[in-house]
Amino acid sequence: MESSNPKSSFITAAISKRIRLNLSRQKDRISPLPDSILHHILSFLPIKDAAVTTLLSKRWKPLYLSQFLLHFDDKTFPHALSFRHFFYSFFSHRDTSLPILSLHLKCRHRLYPKTDFRYFVSSALKRRVQNLTIDLRHSFSSPITAKSLLVLKLRMLTFDKTPLVYLPSLKLLHLENVTFLNHEYLCKLLFGCPFLEQLEAKDLIVNTLDRRCRGVAGLSNLIKANISDIHVDLNWLHSVKHLRLQVDEPSIVDCMFHNLTRLELLFDFMWEMRMLKWTWLIKLLQNFPKLQTLIIDDISNVDILTDFCDETWEDPEIVPQCFLSHLTTCSLRNYSRVNWEFQFVKYVMQNSRVLNTMTIQCAKFVDTRTKHQMLMELSLCTRNSTTCKLLFI
Repeated sequence: MESSNPKSSFITAAISKRIRLNLSRQKDRISPLPDSILHHILSFLPIKDAAVTTLLSKRWKPLYLSQFLLHFDDKTFPHALSFRHFFYSFFSHRDTSLPILSLHLKCRHRLYPKTDFRYFVSSALKRRVQNLTIDLRHSFSSPITAKSLLVLKLRMLTFDKTPLVYLPSLKLLHLENVTFLNHEYLCKLLFGCPFLEQLEAKDLIVNTLDRRCRGVAGLSNLIKANISDIHVDLNWLHSVKHLRLQVDEPSIVDCMFHNLTRLELLFDFMWEMRMLKWTWLIKLLQNFPKLQTLIIDDISNVDILTDFCDETWEDPEIVPQCFLSHLTTCSLRNYSRVNWEFQFVKYVMQNSRVLNTMTIQCAKFVDTRTKHQMLMELSLCTRNSTTCKLLFI
């Protein structure tokens, strides 16, 4: 947590005030508090501010060094050298037998040698860290191996070599703005997490595309996935139960998703591909036989009611299996009726046997009169399910 955080600043000011009061009254009222409360107080402070608490009394120094929740941010230091010295000093004085529950390492300076990053990460991994966040504007080639790590969040760093990763206990992996010099490096990272349950990927950069790595067996335990990146092959996610997916173009899906029960799709298709998304979606739904909840949100920059295109719609010959036995909830957000939206909603209601709720949320730019016309039109659609309720927002 950065020192600019209002909550952190308030706590730091309160401790400083308490120091002045203690000095004026010649009585220390903080040190007698239980260790659990003092650790809780320190957890709200950036590590640099927490170091100041050692001025309170001798009682605080071991508490400061034995923190379980650590946040290192070089923004609070004047230059890379001072941050580097602080980090090395902290871990040289800290008892190596003490575990670390959470470590957040954020480095903006680019002047660190690679040996520093290797030490920064290994210092946490050797102390059985469970939650590790690495935010580096730098290339990264250090091994990431640990039996204790449960959560790993990587941001801004670059994998310039094949990563050595083995995290047998990892449950959650979050990747944001991470660069891989080769597509294989991304595969290797995922291979190293055999029991991963949650995956988040956003804005990844892959310099050399290589699709030979198509099957990632390490994702067979996946439960939730939040994907906003084209470099993550959808076929890798075949075991997932809940999937949130942002797509800007159709992609090929070969395998069946037998466990998927909830799908949230964010459409961001270019204007010239606006009609393809619905035909692609109908075909895609055939791969989700047990889907129960379908949420569609069109986040494309569409703000005009033109080009209905309904006359060219043709109902698919094969009805997706989930429509016949599992789909109970369907929701469309930013509905404006354009580009086959109405035909898709009509098709869902006509073919879904157990549908309970069809929710339509209009786009903000739609006026009241048009909303009323849309509601009347949807209300006249045939519903296969006798329990289906149409909610128009």
